[in-house]
Amino acid sequence: MRPCPAFYSRPFNAALEKGDNSRKRELHFSLFHNSLFLEKRNYVNLSFMKTIIIANQKGGSGKSTITVHLAAAAEAAGNGPVVISDTDPQGTAADWFNQRKKAGIETPRYSALTLSDLSGRVSALNEAGAAYLFIDTAPSIGAVNADLFALADLILIPLNPTPADLRALVKGLPLVRQSGKPFQFVLTRVRPNLRNNDGAAVALDALGLVLTTRMHERVIYAETFAHGKTAFETDAKGVAAQEIAALWTEIRAKLES
Repeated sequence: MRPCPAFYSRPFNAALEKGDNSRKRELHFSLFHNSLFLEKRNYVNLSFMKTIIIANQKGGSGKSTITVHLAAAAEAAGNGPVVISDTDPQGTAADWFNQRKKAGIETPRYSALTLSDLSGRVSALNEAGAAYLFIDTAPSIGAVNADLFALADLILIPLNPTPADLRALVKGLPLVRQSGKPFQFVLTRVRPNLRNNDGAAVALDALGLVLTTRMHERVIYAETFAHGKTAFETDAKGVAAQEIAALWTEIRAKLES
């Protein structure tokens, strides 16, 4: 078990503050203060950081929403320190983080990643004491995502259970398979009582790689995201927070198996 790494704050911040991108400069990078680590002695850290890449060929699958909610779930479960990053040019997760900092919420942390030095930046986060890194990606699967996949401990593929999304998956799945990294599907934006839900689950289950926990279409996800929050801050005992907590528990078990 890694000890609480209060002494890692300087190299961590030094790693985060590299880069000239204006969006990244706007982010609040004073992330790993000594006092914050000292307050988090209940963290149960892994011996090394786990990197989870959230990817899908098609937009609208809920990648950014599931990224920030899973990161918040991991923190709520005491599995941090947790870091999120955003390689999507739209910067949706990065914008969420900025709103969260304005609201005075310290976790999860954010780190900008430069595609020119992916392995170096991820290594720096690991050495600084992060337990989990969640990386949101652009809605395409190409050369950039191939480089990201090489760093993954798990590739998580959120999938809206519609015929269009299943067809798009066929285009991106070969590259995921070629990475040789473990991957799992999770059904997102699930609407009640639609035949597509079970049909998609059956199709994916044939691969033996679909998570049992589903993320349903809920207003709370969109409303909280716009303000840099999650269901955990708005209704910690509500059904949305419960399903995300269950999803994180299932994913963490996959990582540990």
